[in-house]
Amino acid sequence: MTYPSQPGYPTPPFGQPGPPRQRENNLWLIGGAFLIILIILMTVVLLIVQRTAGSNSADGGGDGDGVDTTGEDGGDTGGDTGGDSGGGTDGGDTATVALDADACDAFDMTAFEDALGTFDPSQNYVSSSNSGGLASLSCTFYTEDYETLSIRIYDYESLEDVLPYIESDEDYYNEDNGYEYSDYTAIGDAGSLYSSGDSSYRTVNVHVALESLEVNAYVAWYDDSIDNETALAALEDFLIQCDAMFAEYK
Repeated sequence: MTYPSQPGYPTPPFGQPGPPRQRENNLWLIGGAFLIILIILMTVVLLIVQRTAGSNSADGGGDGDGVDTTGEDGGDTGGDTGGDSGGGTDGGDTATVALDADACDAFDMTAFEDALGTFDPSQNYVSSSNSGGLASLSCTFYTEDYETLSIRIYDYESLEDVLPYIESDEDYYNEDNGYEYSDYTAIGDAGSLYSSGDSSYRTVNVHVALESLEVNAYVAWYDDSIDNETALAALEDFLIQCDAMFAEYK
C-alpha cells in the first residue's frame, strides 16, 4: 500500500533570518547618524574655541596689530608738537601711534633741524613689516645737504628678548674695529653708544632697549661743524619721542 508523502518543510536559508538582519541594519544607520552629528558638534565647538582664542590674541594690543589708532591724530602729531612743545623732547604731548609706515610722518623734526639743518621730506626712506603680530619700522630722514638721521624700531615680546642685542654691541663696535664705544644709560633700560669717522664724514649711533622695544638710531654727516654732542642731542630727542609714541607696544 502506498501512503501519500508528507508535505515537506522548507529548509531555512543559511544564516540569520530576515527580520533580525533588518533590525541590525537600522541600528547601524542610527549609530552612523549619531556619530556624524557628534563630529559636527565637535567641529563647531573647535571653531568657536579657535575664534575666541584669535580674538583674545588680537585684543592684546601690546605687541602687534591690536593697537587702535586714528590716522588724523598720527598725521597731525609732527606739526602740532613741534609748535607747542618746542621740539617734543618731553614726549608728553606726543600721541600714541601705530608702529607702521605712517609713523615716520608723526615724528617732530625740530631737534633734527636744530642739529643737522633743513629737513627735506622728499628724501624720506620708510620701511615697515609685521611678523606674527610683532612690528618693525625703519625711518631715514635727510637734510637738503644729505645729512642723515635713521631710526629703526623692533617690537619684541619682552625686555629679555632685547637685551642680548644691546649687550653684544661691545663685541663689534669697539676700538679694535675703529669705533669709540661706551655704555649708554641716559634713556631706556639698557643701551650702547658708539661713533666712528673723521671730520669729513662721521656717524654716531645709539642703541637702546625701551622695555620690549629695541631702538637703533644713528646720525651721519659731512659738515664738520656738527659734533658728537649735537648729533646725540638729536638722537635722544627721537628716543624720547619713540618712548611716548609707541608706549602701547612696550
